[in-house]
Amino acid sequence: MKINPIPFLFDSSQPWISYNMHKKYLIGPKNDKQLLQLKEANLKSKLIQESIEMGLNWEDAILKRHNDANHPIHRLEILVELGLTKTDPGISEICEKVLLHQTEEGAFQTNIVVPKSFKGSGLASWEWMACDIPILIHFLVKMGFQEDNRVKKAIDHLIALIHDNGLRCYSSVLKFRGPGRKADHCPYANLLALKALTNSSGTKKIKDACSNAIQAQLDFWENRTKRKIYLFGIGTDFQKLKYPNVYYNIIHVLDVLSLYQEARESPLFQEMLAVVNNKQNKDGSFTAESVWRAFKNYDFGQKKASSPTLTYKIMEINNRCNMIPKQWLQQKLE
Repeated sequence: MKINPIPFLFDSSQPWISYNMHKKYLIGPKNDKQLLQLKEANLKSKLIQESIEMGLNWEDAILKRHNDANHPIHRLEILVELGLTKTDPGISEICEKVLLHQTEEGAFQTNIVVPKSFKGSGLASWEWMACDIPILIHFLVKMGFQEDNRVKKAIDHLIALIHDNGLRCYSSVLKFRGPGRKADHCPYANLLALKALTNSSGTKKIKDACSNAIQAQLDFWENRTKRKIYLFGIGTDFQKLKYPNVYYNIIHVLDVLSLYQEARESPLFQEMLAVVNNKQNKDGSFTAESVWRAFKNYDFGQKKASSPTLTYKIMEINNRCNMIPKQWLQQKLE
């Protein structure tokens, strides 16, 4: 990054930004009382309350399309990203609702409609898909259930689905067929698998699976002009700045890959990151170039003003890559 985004972020009025900046990035002595106040403000914010309520409605919500930004499955991701834990009100209850629906082989299920055109029944039923189970695993692991045997079983099931070219398009719907070549990896499911496995134990099996998934993502970027994979393309829309991490775009890909040293060291990753960093505003902020209508009332749902939430996410990515100088973080509480 060329411009320091920290002053812009500390000046933000968004409660989740204030809380996470002070908790995770403030260097020096912290005021515990003020941090507690910031946490309480974050928990009371409309975005958090709305997301928790939707999470508690997990069993009744039907998933009809995977880019439905307002479905609870994506709200679970927001709860993780904005710093909530299983000790916060409602979180443990949501986790138990997710854990309740698990197949014998270990996959967590979603109440989903698979259209007849994709060999489904067209009716809502509890099934698993390769692009859903990693989100649920990631949520449960981040909420402190990584040692739960049910989660371990789900991780083993996920790893078994990853081939040498990444995670392919699979489902519990027996005749399901995604819109792509059978032997291709699914870029979106593959990305989510990497996210789910970030905090898993470093066995050789997991490392090899992650390495294959990382390479698939980087190869797709390198060969982005040649073809789409499962209808996913890496063109103008993919490169637009967009938040939250729903579906497949450059911020989501960078956010996940930046968690892995192997990916961070790749020139292809650095090339992708430069695309984003070159869009920084003069005050260090970033502005959304595309938005999810479900979040039109939030700062990251606007295209005409700088977004603290989007800026925070990009700052996090850069920080993992050691591109945020320590002196930028030398902030002191007033």
